Amino acid sequence: MNTPRETIYAALLTQLQGSLGGTFRTVSRHWIAPDQISPSDRPALYQVQKDETAIKPTVNGLPTKWITNIDLVMYTSGSTDPGIVPSTELNALLEAVETSMKAITPGLNQSLGGKVVYCRIEGKIEVVENVQGAMALAVIPISLEILG
Repeated sequence: MNTPRETIYAALLTQLQGSLGGTFRTVSRHWIAPDQISPSDRPALYQVQKDETAIKPTVNGLPTKWITNIDLVMYTSGSTDPGIVPSTELNALLEAVETSMKAITPGLNQSLGGKVVYCRIEGKIEVVENVQGAMALAVIPISLEILG
């Protein structure tokens, strides 16, 4: 890869922290299981490395293309009020993450400051309501294309 992996993953975290502002109490690359996270640390967003695929260039001499996948694991604050639907808070947090992944210039890819070809939400978002009672959880798949 032309840009070291660690630089790319750190840039994504910086992008999320900067664009999400105070939306989440915790934004980290150190994932914590739902039963271990304190209510005072929620809502929380964790960036978790998942896998990488090297794609052979179609023309000799061109660099290898890498597709890396990351999961953003999100927990809501949760409410013990039986009238509150857990997905209401979750939907607002999903909207905030989606907005944070957009490029500054409309119509262009989010490139993390030129470190990747693209960085975007790609794939099925998994949602689980009522995690440990009042909390909701979402796993958001992020795909990055990197030239090698």
